[in-house]
Amino acid sequence: MKMKRIGVVVLLAVCVAFAGCNQGTSGGPGAATPPEKEKMGQTEDTFSLTIPAVDINQGGTLAITAGINRGKNFSEDVSLKLAGLPTGVTLTPETPVIKRGDTDTELTFYASDAAALGDFTVKVSGHPTKGADAVTEMKIAVAIKETVDTASAETPTDKWNEYTTAMQNQMNHFTVQFTALQGTAAKAEGQAKADLDLKVAEAKVKLDAAAVKLDELKAAGADHWESVKDGVASAFESLKTTLG
Repeated sequence: MKMKRIGVVVLLAVCVAFAGCNQGTSGGPGAATPPEKEKMGQTEDTFSLTIPAVDINQGGTLAITAGINRGKNFSEDVSLKLAGLPTGVTLTPETPVIKRGDTDTELTFYASDAAALGDFTVKVSGHPTKGADAVTEMKIAVAIKETVDTASAETPTDKWNEYTTAMQNQMNHFTVQFTALQGTAAKAEGQAKADLDLKVAEAKVKLDAAAVKLDELKAAGADHWESVKDGVASAFESLKTTLG
């Protein structure tokens, strides 16, 4: 009697273990009608679905691998259909297909910034070319969008480098404009030339002043650059007005 009880306990434990692994039903020409619960191994001429859970944040994208277990002699295409996706969650491709001979395909999920939050259960059906559909469930968890405080992550050195690079690029542009102005003045005649020569002379003074301020910015370093920032901006704005 004691041996019999132990056998029952072991059998129940095995059943619970397998029920936890796969709650779906098989499909294909060899599937029972209605489809039977999945057993150990895969019945001949049937298939079952293997779909992992999805954990995604609002605004995020996640790719997973959806697979099938093919029984002997089952080699059909299987198209997948997901019913009950959370609001704001979309799937690419919209109608995934696991091709004949393949055992998996990639599904990509996208959750919009306003996607519904929470835990969801989605029904997944696998429709073969011939035979009954296989059905299983997948879990989708949508969490709030992660935010990154880029301002706090940016160091003083980062800010100095970023501003200095921007000012250097602007100075390069001013130099090109100044060279073009000199060329135009050289070709002009009469009063137009006189006016342009005056503009060239004024621009040269302001270009040199801006270059001095840019050098000060570079020499100030990450710890002191903000103390010369206003002077740089003022010199550049004055030069921009003259060349404009």
